[in-house]
Amino acid sequence: MTEEKLNQAKKNFKILCSALEDQDWTYQKDEDNLRINCGARGDDLPMDIIVEIDAERQLSVLLSHLPFVVAEDKRVNVAVAISVINYQLVDGSFDFDINDGHLFFRMTSSFIESDLDKEVFAYMLMCSCVTIDMYNDKLFMIAKGMLSVEDFIKDETK
Repeated sequence: MTEEKLNQAKKNFKILCSALEDQDWTYQKDEDNLRINCGARGDDLPMDIIVEIDAERQLSVLLSHLPFVVAEDKRVNVAVAISVINYQLVDGSFDFDINDGHLFFRMTSSFIESDLDKEVFAYMLMCSCVTIDMYNDKLFMIAKGMLSVEDFIKDETK
C-alpha cells in the first residue's frame, strides 16, 4: 500500500470520527486499524456496527452482524428472503453465509482520490440503521419459524 493511500484513509477516518461526534454517537475507535465500533437500538433488536476505513481498497465499509445465527434447516428460507430484500434496497445489502448461518448488513462508500464528508458518514449510519431495523425482526422471525418466507414475500411485494 502506498503512503498516499494510507494518508487518504487516515484523513477519512478523522472525518468519520468527527461525523460521529457531531451526531453525539458513542463509539470506540481503533486508530491503528482505522476502525470504529458503535451500536444503536431500533424498535426490537440491538444493532452492533463496525465502520472500517480500508486503506488498500480506499473504501469505507460499514458492517453490522445481526444478533442471531440461522439454523441449518431455515437457511434456504432466509436466503430467499434476503434476495427479496436486496432486490428492493437502493444502498447497502444483507450478506448471508449459508454455510454457518451468520447474517450481516453491509454498506460501502469509495473515497478513491477524494474525501468523504461528514454527511456521507451520517447517511451511511442512518440509512443502515433504518434498513437493519426494518428487516432484522422479520429475518429473525423467518429464522425461528415464526414467519413463513411465503408470507414475508407476499407482504414485501404488495
